[in-house]
Amino acid sequence: MINSAASLGDEVSLMNNFDQYVKRPVEFLKEVNSEGWRMKVYGISVKSEPLSKELVFKGIKAVISHLPQPALTESRYGVGFMIIHQGVMRNWFLLDWWEKEDIMHHRLFSSPLNDPDSISAESDSTLIACVHELRVIGFESEAWIKTVLRKDNKANFDEYLKLKFNTDEVLA
Repeated sequence: MINSAASLGDEVSLMNNFDQYVKRPVEFLKEVNSEGWRMKVYGISVKSEPLSKELVFKGIKAVISHLPQPALTESRYGVGFMIIHQGVMRNWFLLDWWEKEDIMHHRLFSSPLNDPDSISAESDSTLIACVHELRVIGFESEAWIKTVLRKDNKANFDEYLKLKFNTDEVLA
C-alpha cells in the first residue's frame, strides 16, 4: 500500500506541471446573417494577433451550414454565436445557438493548423471548449439572461445581439 501511495504521489506531481495561464484576447469579428440565422462571430488566437481573414471566411462558410433549419420555429429563435480559435494544437470552430427558452446547443469542429481548409466535425462528443472559449460562452449566457430571460417576460433578441464580449466586461 505504501508503494501505491508513492506512485500516486509521483503521478499527481507530474500532472501538476501545467503551462501558466495567459489570457488570450477575444475579438468580436462580425455578425453573420445566413438563412434566417443571426450569429455573433468571435475570434481568439494563441498568437495574440487577429485571425487571418481567410481562416475566418472559410470557418464561417464551413460551419454555419450545420445550423438547423428552419432558423425560426416556436422553440428556436435564429440567434447564437460562433467562436473561431486558432489554438496550440488545432483550429477550433464552436457553433452555439439558443432553443427552448434557455437551452444552448453546441457543435464543435476543428482543422489542423497546417491545413485550415480541412474543417470537420469533432468525433469526440465529450469535447466542449477550452478555458479561453468558456469566457465567451459564460458572457453569452449572461447576455441571454439579461436580454431574453428578463423579469418583464419580453425577450429582446436584438438587444442580445448588440451585447458583445469585450475583454472582461461584466453584465449587471
